[in-house]
This record gives sequence, structure tokens and C-alpha cells, in this order.
Amino acid sequence: MSAALGSSAPRRPLWLVVVASAAGLALTVSACVWQLGRGREKDRLAAEVAARADAAAVRIARTPVSEDSLRFRHVEAHGRFVPQHRIYLDNQARGPQPGYVVYTPLQLDGSALHVLVKRGWVAAPLDRSRLPDVATPDGPVVVDGLALAPNSRFLELSPQASVDGAVWQNVTVDRVAQATGLAFQPIVLEQHSPAPDGLLRDWPTPVAASSKHYGYAFQWGAMAVTIVVLDVVFLVRRRPRPASSDAPGNATT
Repeated sequence: MSAALGSSAPRRPLWLVVVASAAGLALTVSACVWQLGRGREKDRLAAEVAARADAAAVRIARTPVSEDSLRFRHVEAHGRFVPQHRIYLDNQARGPQPGYVVYTPLQLDGSALHVLVKRGWVAAPLDRSRLPDVATPDGPVVVDGLALAPNSRFLELSPQASVDGAVWQNVTVDRVAQATGLAFQPIVLEQHSPAPDGLLRDWPTPVAASSKHYGYAFQWGAMAVTIVVLDVVFLVRRRPRPASSDAPGNATT
């Protein structure tokens, strides 16, 4: 009985501990490095946005341009809105208030090309079967703001299910071009200039803060350090202890 109580519990095989530790380290270190890379990329984009936004405004050309030449630039567009193709981006709440972000194509002066204007936010009526009445200028306008990427990434079950008349779940330049048959410059113009249309234009910054990525990187790095510390403790405890000189078998007479 006493021998059974004094016997130690069976040890886990060393190879199993090594494999589990290696897998844990591979996961945590790779996640840490990835988050650090994302943070640095966000910092780079934020610097690019700041540098380009501070530059002089560029008038959007009447001929096709490249996205890279305009993205994050302060731009202005001269033309006329095409109100029959106005789009309401759904599920755009501001605090507790549901609403829409309104998009409208703008035909550039002297050109068959258009630019998709992200005009502003409007609250949704209590009766969601009705759309808010948004005023659209009828004559020539000059719209200035920030040039954004034309096609955002998003997850959806079906492109057809994301469009319900003028109400859309996701908006991209390619999708608007396909739905309307209009030709577009490869940007979205986020309007910053004032207009008597009742829309709110307090836009968030186009690049998310990098601090959260550095925070995640710290957490993954801390997990990796914890795994290493636990491995060291485990190996130290597995080392055979030297026999004590005071053991009964070594006693002298």
C-alpha cells in the first residue's frame, strides 16, 4: 500500500511534449510575425494617406486613369450627377440610428466616363419600406474629396441577394458599372465638399489604426514565451534527481 502511494504518476512521453511545443511555437510565432507585418503595413498606408491628402487637389481627368495614380489623393470632379442610378448602401448605423450611405454616379464634363461619388450618410425612416428623400443637384457641380479604392473586400452569400432595387448590401465600382451600363474611372470619390443635400460627411479615416495589430502581436509573442518557459520547467522536472547521501541504503554504522 505505502509503495503504491509513494510511486510517481506515469510521465508523458518526451516526444509528445516536444511535438506539442513545436506546434504551439510555430503557431504563436507565425501569428506574432503576421500581426507585426499588418501593423507596419497600416503605418505605411497611413503615411501614404497623409502625404497624398496634404498635396494639392487633382482634377479627375476626362480620359481613363489608373487607380494607383489617384488613390488616397485629394481630387475634384466636374460634372453632373445621374440621380436615376442613386444607390443606398444598407446597414450603415451611426450609434443607435440605422441609416444608409448614399452613392451617385457623376458624369464628368466633356466625357462619357463617370466617377462614383460616395456622397454621405442619411438616417433611415422608421418605415424601412420607404427610402429617405435625398436632394441631388440638377446642374453642373464640382465635388471634391478623397479618392478611395474602387472595390472593397467583403463576404456575401450571393451577389444577387445583395441588391434590392436601389438598396445594396455592398457597393463596388465594378458592380455599379455592370448594373448601370455606365463607364467609370477606377476610384470611388468620397465627398468632403459641402452641399445642400442633408447628408452627413464625417467620414472615418480610410486606414484603420495599427495599434490593435501591435497589441495582438504582443499577445501572441507572450504566448510563445510562455510555451518556452513551460518547456524549460518541464525538462528541469524530468531530470533524474541524484540519490541523497542520507538515504537508508547509504547509512553508515
